[in-house]
Amino acid sequence: MIARLLIRLRHRRALRLIEQALATMDELPRAVFERARFGNLNHAQIADELGITVTEVEQHFAAAMLHIVDHTDPVGGP
Repeated sequence: MIARLLIRLRHRRALRLIEQALATMDELPRAVFERARFGNLNHAQIADELGITVTEVEQHFAAAMLHIVDHTDPVGGP
């Protein structure tokens, strides 16, 4: 019971940190990340929707992931 509560609290904290990271992210990486993770679009679909290349989608997605890691890592983040 207590272990389950601790897991929930950690998940909530992680979600809050991710939301904060998304709020501070540049527009294009955020748009790519949200479409990939929340919209379930593949890179080709995202590229078509945003009018950019698949390579650019991959670059923006990588930048978004690094931004999130930087803002959620307890050692390296804020």
